[in-house]
Amino acid sequence: MKAVILAAGRGKRLYPYTKYIPKCLLDIGGETILEHQINHIRDCGIDEVIIVIGFGFEKVENFLRNYDSLGMKVKTVYNPFYQTTNSLISLWIARGEMDGDIVVMNGDDVFEIEVLEQALATRDEKICLPIKIKSLYEEEDMKVHMRGKRIIEIGKTLTNRSSAESVGIRVFRDTGVEFLRRAIEEEMRIEGAEKKWYISSIHRLIKKGYKVKSLDIQDLFWMDVDYPSDLFKARFNSNKFLNKPYPERFLRVVDSN
Repeated sequence: MKAVILAAGRGKRLYPYTKYIPKCLLDIGGETILEHQINHIRDCGIDEVIIVIGFGFEKVENFLRNYDSLGMKVKTVYNPFYQTTNSLISLWIARGEMDGDIVVMNGDDVFEIEVLEQALATRDEKICLPIKIKSLYEEEDMKVHMRGKRIIEIGKTLTNRSSAESVGIRVFRDTGVEFLRRAIEEEMRIEGAEKKWYISSIHRLIKKGYKVKSLDIQDLFWMDVDYPSDLFKARFNSNKFLNKPYPERFLRVVDSN
């Protein structure tokens, strides 16, 4: 199995922290987000990682050159259109790596290792889409609408019919990988594809009747880091997913990365 990390974005909503460095290299509890992700991926038994890079690609590749991967194969793929595109384009660029089972995650996800473990352990469907049920959903949340345990819609505009938030770590196995590839190609042929998230491909599959397994992660910690307030929240909760004592220096005002 491979892991694909989509980390090409500019991260403008995290200014000033991402003015000079990509958000996957932001420090949380003494680890960069990317290091945290790769460590969890490795500890779950996955030995190959593909990272789609764009903004600050030199810094990401320099970090990887100095990262002890402990035998993992780590490869980068460059998205030259990162300034004007979204994650659909990044995953499309990485489609050549989709030659077997994969787990896809966004480059700003921080999470307890159990989230990934549970997703990888789910095998009764070819696509596993973890979810988190919340009392309130924000405009930026990638929301799902469910009927019973079946996902019938997914997108950011489901505010009035949200059943859960889609967790940004998804597993594709066997025929699920090929169906994802086809759906990405179909999405790419639609006007405005450059602005789409790759989740639109999963929505396309759902509408065609393809079964997608939902996995409720319940109280496990997961979040994506989109805004400075998210960065502070992730740092404040770093002891939950880094398995390290809480660094007291983050009790003070967020530092000036």
